[in-house]
Amino acid sequence: MTDVWSNWSGWVKAWPQHLAAPSSEEEVVEVIKTAPAPIRVAGRGHSFTPLVESNGTVMTLWGLAGVIDHDDAAQTARIKAGTTIRDLGPELFDRGLALINQGDIDRQALAGAVGTGTHGTGGTLGSLSAAVTGFRLVTASGEILTCNASENSDVFDAGRVSIGSLGVMTEITMKCRPIYALEEDGGRMPIEEALRRAEELRDANRHFEFFWFPFAKEALVKFLRETDAEPKPRRRLPDGEMARSDKIMMWACDLSRAFPFLRGPLQRFLTSASGSRYAASAKEDGAEFQKKVRWSHDAFPSDRNVRFNEMEYAVPAEKGPDCVREVGEHMRKCGANFLFPIEFRYVAADDAWLSPFYKRDSVTISVHQYHKQPYEELFAGVEAIFRKYEGRPHWGKLHTLGAADFATLYPKWDEFRALRRRLDPSGKFLNAHLKRIFGET
Repeated sequence: MTDVWSNWSGWVKAWPQHLAAPSSEEEVVEVIKTAPAPIRVAGRGHSFTPLVESNGTVMTLWGLAGVIDHDDAAQTARIKAGTTIRDLGPELFDRGLALINQGDIDRQALAGAVGTGTHGTGGTLGSLSAAVTGFRLVTASGEILTCNASENSDVFDAGRVSIGSLGVMTEITMKCRPIYALEEDGGRMPIEEALRRAEELRDANRHFEFFWFPFAKEALVKFLRETDAEPKPRRRLPDGEMARSDKIMMWACDLSRAFPFLRGPLQRFLTSASGSRYAASAKEDGAEFQKKVRWSHDAFPSDRNVRFNEMEYAVPAEKGPDCVREVGEHMRKCGANFLFPIEFRYVAADDAWLSPFYKRDSVTISVHQYHKQPYEELFAGVEAIFRKYEGRPHWGKLHTLGAADFATLYPKWDEFRALRRRLDPSGKFLNAHLKRIFGET
C-alpha cells in the first residue's frame, strides 16, 4: 500500500490497496465488481469528514468529465459526474446555459457537491442537489440505474444527497437557466443591524450572505443581484496561487497561532481593512464600494487558497440570527484560538431525503479553523449550540453525530437506510465513518 490520498485541508488521509481512475461508465462497473471493498469515490477532496477514507479502493472520477449534451427547451444539461464546477461554468456558457445557483468554492467535482448537499445562498434558491433532475447510478452489483422523478423515483429521492452510500454516479442531469450576469455589492455593516435586517436583506436580494469575525462589531455583507449591465472578464487564479487577500489572511493566521492574544485585534483589523461601510448609495465617509459585474459562473466563486477545516450546520431559517449570536458569543468566551470568520447564508427547502434542507427553509452557519490548528475544542462547543437549534450538519463538513441523532433529524431516515441496504446489502460502499452514520456493523 504505497499510494496515499489526502483531502484538501490535509487532515483526512487514506492508504488504499487500490487507486482506481476509470474513464468510462463501463470501467466504473468493472472496478465495482472486482476491486477490494470498501469502495469510496473521491471528488476533489473538499469534504472535511472522512467520507473517502478507505483501506480498500479509492476511485477518482477525473476521467469522467465534460458536458454530454443539453436540451434548450427543457434548459437541462447532462454532465459527467467528475466534472468540476469550475470547468462546468464555461462549458454551459458556451451552450447558452448557466447553473441556477452555486457556492463560493467551485473546485468540487459535481458528484461530490451534489452528494453532500453543497449550496450557495438565496432565500428562494435551493442547493445544487435541488437542481438535479436525474442521474445514472452504478450499484454494488454493477447494475446501472437511470433515476429521475418517474423512473426509480425512490432512488432519485434518496440519491440526490447520499454521500456515496448508494453507489457511484456516472452522470447527472441538472436543471439550468439561460446565461445571466450578477453585480456584486457589499461592505461593512454593524453585526446587530445585519442580524436585525437579515430577512429583509434576504428578500430584497437574489443572494445575501455575511462573514463575521466574532471579535468585531461589524460584519462583511455581500450581495449578488441580477443585472443587464455589461459583464467584465475575470482572471481566475491557478490552484495554489494566492491573491493578496489570501496572503494577508495566512499571515494573520500564523501570527495569531504564535500570539493568541492578538486574535481579537487581528479580527477587528481584517474587518476594517475589508472595505467601506455598506450603504444603499454605495458611498459613505468618502469611500465607494467598487461594484463588479460578471457572468454568473465568474461571479459566484472566491479563490480561497488558505486551507482550513470547517463545521457547518443548517438551522431553521427563522432561528438563524439567534443561533449565530449565540455561536459568536461562545467563540469569544471559550478561550479557543481561532481567526476565520463565521459565514451566514440562506438556503430554500427541498425534498431530497437526506438533504440538510429537507422540507425546511434554512440558514447555514459555518465555522472554520486554520488547517495548522486543532479544531476539536472550538467545534465541540459550537456544535452543542447548533444541536440546541435543531441543526442538521453538512455531510461534507465536520460533525460528531451518529445514526440515533440522524433518526430524529430526518423523517425519511429509516426509508433511506432500508433502500441503502437493498442496493448495497454487503456494505461495499461503507467505510468506518459511514458505518457509524448509518448504525451498521
